[in-house]
Amino acid sequence: MHPQIDEIVRQLIARKKFVFLCTNALLVSKHIDKFKPSPYFAWVVHIDGLRERHDESVCKDGVFDEAVEAIRELKRRGFTVNTNTTVFNTDTPQTVIDVLSYLNDDLGIDQMQISPAYAYEKAPDQDHFLGVTETRELFKKAFAGGNRKRWRLNHSPLFLDFLEGKTDFGCTAWGIPSYSLLGWQKPCYLMSDGYVKTYRELIETTDWDSYGRGKDPRCANCMAHCGYEPSAVLATMGSLRQSIRAIGG
Repeated sequence: MHPQIDEIVRQLIARKKFVFLCTNALLVSKHIDKFKPSPYFAWVVHIDGLRERHDESVCKDGVFDEAVEAIRELKRRGFTVNTNTTVFNTDTPQTVIDVLSYLNDDLGIDQMQISPAYAYEKAPDQDHFLGVTETRELFKKAFAGGNRKRWRLNHSPLFLDFLEGKTDFGCTAWGIPSYSLLGWQKPCYLMSDGYVKTYRELIETTDWDSYGRGKDPRCANCMAHCGYEPSAVLATMGSLRQSIRAIGG
């Protein structure tokens, strides 16, 4: 939708910055010729389930089929294609297995991201978000039978342990900060407690100790990757054993 998105991508790639361009894929066919494959560039297509579940989650019929068609064309042209899948309390272990197996095995997605949905304040539907206990049980069952190792998941092993309830972390919201035309969003892109002009100001003026489960009620059921994947990475880098584990997949 951004009229200069192709130029933004080119300039970032020229600086050897990794670009993960998130999209629902509906406009890919119109703009695909503006982009070229690069080891620094990946499309990230939002897929929340197979046809019926995905179309229902985005409130529009036909979106799943358009996204799949776009993914096939992107892969045909040599692009790296990743996906991002949000999981709700209407999901079951089987629906998670179905969509991730389809993306992994049928579409040949390069890497897949998953995250429990977060009940952000402005969400029109507040009834379909997972709690912590629900999240752990769901992923424990979905990952069983070798699925976790078989799927090409773009997450650290410790974050996947976190989703299953094998370990727990505090939130590291500053690890994946959100920047837009409004500025740096406090404290994370899921919560809007104001904006500041610089990253230094974000770090120094945000009361980080006031956020997280057990501190802010808005954080009570959050297990989103934007806050907890950085925590998992820090824990991995701080342990030789976990670092070796991460390298080995």
